[in-house]
Amino acid sequence: MAWIVNLDQQARRWTGRRPSGDGIRLHEGRDLQRPVEELARSLGGRCGIDAVLGDLDREAAVVDVPATTADYGFRWDDEDFSDGEWWPQGITTSADAADTDDIRGRRVIVVGWYAKRRRGRTQGVRLSFVDITDESAPRYRHVLLVEPRRHWATRKVTMRPVPVHAGGIVWYGPSILVADTRGGMRTFDLDDICRVDGSAGRRGYRYVLPQRTSYRAVNDRGFLPFKFSFVSLDRSGEEHQLIAGEYGKKGIDNRLIRFGFDAERAALAMQEGTARPLELLLDQLPHMQGATVVGGTYYISTSRGSRTPGSMWVRKAGEAAREVREALSVGPEDLTYWPQRDSLWNCSEYPGHRFVYAIPRSRLDPDQPMRS
Repeated sequence: MAWIVNLDQQARRWTGRRPSGDGIRLHEGRDLQRPVEELARSLGGRCGIDAVLGDLDREAAVVDVPATTADYGFRWDDEDFSDGEWWPQGITTSADAADTDDIRGRRVIVVGWYAKRRRGRTQGVRLSFVDITDESAPRYRHVLLVEPRRHWATRKVTMRPVPVHAGGIVWYGPSILVADTRGGMRTFDLDDICRVDGSAGRRGYRYVLPQRTSYRAVNDRGFLPFKFSFVSLDRSGEEHQLIAGEYGKKGIDNRLIRFGFDAERAALAMQEGTARPLELLLDQLPHMQGATVVGGTYYISTSRGSRTPGSMWVRKAGEAAREVREALSVGPEDLTYWPQRDSLWNCSEYPGHRFVYAIPRSRLDPDQPMRS
């Protein structure tokens, strides 16, 4: 596996010429603060994440997850466990959000789901906020993501679903970044959460979260565009970094890329409105579903269909990647790291096999000491 490759060399390999710049970058999108404010006023004002965590309406069940490395996990309630429309994809936690692993005393897991299209339409994306402060009794609620849109005739701001796959999510500071496969990243500020009045709410959801801004993917002409299939956060170095990767069956559509964060702004590090990659990693594993980095060691989840447990791959600097077979459940998706627990977290997608679970790093790396 060829891991770190000079960007210009990689570009010549695909295009036969040296392009200008890095070839791949993210541009800061339009700030939607004004339409968000108008939408919030029309809904009676913002309520924020505290209102959601104080109004959790569903119970998850702690179970023995069918993954050989898991030491804790839960399944969704019966409706969400088997629903054929909504599919879980991305995962992040309150340990990503800040240096501590809690948000005002609560330890929280967030899972992103996308809705499959029905009759050409989709309900978009929702986030499930799961409070695991009491690990024996996890509770959660779904929040619907929406785009604020101004009607061309009335000029009134309304909302519509966010039509992306949401293969990865990262909670960083006050915001959650959601992967938009072809588009880059969309950003949602948790302070913008609004409560929807009425018995059914918006499409059955009591809370909505409008998009605040975006990071738009741009590539040089003739350069293979990067697909943001999944994302994670590396907090283990002096500079926090965004890790993004591509799902592909084989060939060159299996890359990983890294961007820096500006910790003071709690946003991607930008120069003149542009975020440029720190490195691009080529010829990665087929069927990658998630990847994260801890102290320079890569952890990558790969899937093997709807009936076979997934694998975790571990690669230390200067070494070949090592596969831990059946380490994951059937249908593994995104990965995130919880430093205070020294564990990786994964979620799985198929109906009847939907779990969220923790994997101690010591179960993946024989040289990693056990935590007491």
